[in-house]
Amino acid sequence: MERYRLEEGIVVGRKTLLQGDLLLRFLTPKGSLEAVARKGVRPSGRSGRLSLFHHVRFQLYTKGEGLPTLTQAELLGRLHGLEEPQRFLLASFLAELSYRLASPEAAPRIYPVFISGLRGIAKHPRPLLPLVWAGWRVVKAGGLSPNLLGPGLYLKAGRLVHGSGPYGEEGIYLGEKGVEALRAILHLPGSEALPYLEEAPLERLFLALKHHAEEALGPLKATPALTVEL
Repeated sequence: MERYRLEEGIVVGRKTLLQGDLLLRFLTPKGSLEAVARKGVRPSGRSGRLSLFHHVRFQLYTKGEGLPTLTQAELLGRLHGLEEPQRFLLASFLAELSYRLASPEAAPRIYPVFISGLRGIAKHPRPLLPLVWAGWRVVKAGGLSPNLLGPGLYLKAGRLVHGSGPYGEEGIYLGEKGVEALRAILHLPGSEALPYLEEAPLERLFLALKHHAEEALGPLKATPALTVEL
């Protein structure tokens, strides 16, 4: 069946294919999707370069079972600040995590958190803080929230443990401030959770987020460079 449809979302991935076509990934309020911009038939409209993190409205043409073709695109907005190297890496991690978790059921919850996280990463003087908040909120929206009912200070396999194992199986150490902040992120509105993050060990909360997400999703491509940067 052939059909056209309109979508709106954020460009979270772009890759030039061998034949010169451009493979694009979008995160939308309805879920994650891929589309191809054909070589020599770039989409019409005010598309700019369809760069990462651009907010666009676009038209797709679907024929058969292959990937849809991007036929029109209109740039609706962009965030200034994400071009800074560390902010770009943080935004890339959040984009990949959100894209992987944005099933049609979870996307309506993930999309607004993702947008808020991008804005924070672009503007906050400590961009790791909004990433930690948004990353854990995305994990929760995607149905992977950890169990924080235990008394331990280490996070392993989605739950708190004491971390006394002889072979390093204690997980990621969060400490009291880290556990307190993670509980606030997952259970309080954003404005109420942020004060807890100001005093929290952000690097450990990020490493715990990375390990927790990868236990369920497999390796995230953005994490090696980001881990080195931190």
